[in-house]
Amino acid sequence: MKYLISIVFTIALSAPALAQVGPNIDELAKELSNPGAANTTLNFKLEYRTFDGDLPDADDQDSLTATFQPVFPFVLENGNNLIFRPAFSYVLDQPIASASGFSDLGHFGDITYDLLYSWSKSGWTLGAGVVGLIPTGSGISSDNWLLGASALAVKSEDWGIWGFFPFHNKKVGGNGSDVSITSLQYFVFYGLGDGWQIGTGPTITYDWNADSDDAWTVPFGIQVAKTTAIGNQLVKLNAGIEKNVVTPDAFTSDWKVTFTFSPVISNPFQPIPPSPPVDEATRAAVLSPIR
Repeated sequence: MKYLISIVFTIALSAPALAQVGPNIDELAKELSNPGAANTTLNFKLEYRTFDGDLPDADDQDSLTATFQPVFPFVLENGNNLIFRPAFSYVLDQPIASASGFSDLGHFGDITYDLLYSWSKSGWTLGAGVVGLIPTGSGISSDNWLLGASALAVKSEDWGIWGFFPFHNKKVGGNGSDVSITSLQYFVFYGLGDGWQIGTGPTITYDWNADSDDAWTVPFGIQVAKTTAIGNQLVKLNAGIEKNVVTPDAFTSDWKVTFTFSPVISNPFQPIPPSPPVDEATRAAVLSPIR
């Protein structure tokens, strides 16, 4: 993890974002809240969770997760985006239930990812892609390979941004128990000016293999975000809190507190994006003096 963080900060320092804080900071803040926009970010997230359930001592458990999720958008020749988001996590004191009670483990978690193709149409950002999970074989790994489809619909308004990101994960290999989970992330962020936003972005899940009483997990929460510059580095800061109001009975996450630090950089893998295609009206205007 130390070597990974060192490499990430080296990339961040060598490829600083070209955007600067100014009159367009609120528009930039909306773009950074749009999963389908072409912004390269290095997201460092800390999540503190408490737990609850019917198992003995379930409400005495907690954990801390550190996640690194880079976002690499590639601008295509047709002007659309191909966005790759892997996520690498390390969990401290993950509670594991057994017949003798709970024990705590600290291990790398499984690697999640999504690959999204996005485009703009009539004021919307739309997208379609795949999501998946790669097992790490650690003590807290699911030992499963997961794969599924995803979609995106985002609308930018004068007051802020809102949208939906549904996706499905299904087991396609591995030694773990069967998995089939449908998720829906909904998000709404209202601009307060000067790069500040307030809103929410929880993810509802439905487990198709669980009993009907334990299938749903429904969280509600609130987030506060600030897009600003630290020296010459453009960053987004986000803090939030969520409460699962509908959960499985036996053992589940209860409260979650998050803090995310996201430097904005240029994509080191695509330093010069292709120029967007020229529409017919512009092409005619350029060629008319020649003709």
